[in-house]
Amino acid sequence: MKEIRRQIKEQDFQRVYLLTGDENYLILQAKELLVHAMVAEGDEMNYAVFEDSKIDLQQLRELAMTYPLFATKRVLVLDRTGIFKSGKDAFVEILQALPETTCVIICEPEVDKRSKAYKWIKKNGYVGEFLKKDQTEKVLMRWVAALLGKEKKKIRESDVRFFLERVGDDMFQIKNETDKLISYVGERKEIRREDIEQITSGEVQNKIFELVAAIAEGKKRQALAYYDDLILLKEPPMRILFLIVRQYRILLLISNMRSLRKPDKDIAQAAGIPAFAIRKNAAQLGGYTVPILEHCIASCIQVEEEIKTGRISDQIGLETLIVGLSERIA
Repeated sequence: MKEIRRQIKEQDFQRVYLLTGDENYLILQAKELLVHAMVAEGDEMNYAVFEDSKIDLQQLRELAMTYPLFATKRVLVLDRTGIFKSGKDAFVEILQALPETTCVIICEPEVDKRSKAYKWIKKNGYVGEFLKKDQTEKVLMRWVAALLGKEKKKIRESDVRFFLERVGDDMFQIKNETDKLISYVGERKEIRREDIEQITSGEVQNKIFELVAAIAEGKKRQALAYYDDLILLKEPPMRILFLIVRQYRILLLISNMRSLRKPDKDIAQAAGIPAFAIRKNAAQLGGYTVPILEHCIASCIQVEEEIKTGRISDQIGLETLIVGLSERIA
């Protein structure tokens, strides 16, 4: 983002931008910054967006080679079109022939870095890679503090950490919950923990975490209550089952890797969660041993098989599983 802001400030634009990675919020922000900097508001003559996976390369070529009308730039956005797979050599030929007055912004979550198109853009354009793993707890905490600071709001460091534990590491979710907090406190300058507890809905994964914690403590009714909350959020039972299994596997992975004295950053990478979430998940291990975790995973897999083969309905199967695990662990 710093480099893109620098280019905008100095009007030093590339002909081609590739914005890639799994941090969709930053990709969207980078795209909007570039478009806003090069396209006048309401200018539809010099701006076009391609979103269809079946992109018309001839139409793209014609637009790309057309000089802008009453503007200095023609901007074309290719948003999740899969052009690196479908366009191949023809796409590279278009890029190679681009006039200086055309800018192509490509947004693709995943790209093959061995492809000819990627290598050309890397050499002749700009590749911005936005990854969740780079958004550490400190980075996200500073970002939340900055969002609140713009509205002249203050928050304690411990409460920012608590806020992130509740809402997760998705930047869209963080921004949404931060806006809700700002509106909730009104003219008051300080954000308190009770405000966070009151206003943040907590993402689905957080409710899964609480459900698994309730099972570990043998709190059958509480576990079922969390399950009911997830159903009210319109989460399908099979997705809930998938997330429960995922949580158990994360806990088992943490347990095994910590026994081998692996650093948290390596555990986080293996588990597919942010490093700052390791601390919260590790705290849940107090209610589980390795054999119990393995038993829980095996029970989930068995129920999944029974549901898929039609021996039991998904809702009854999941409720029976939660009750059974709570009683055995208790």
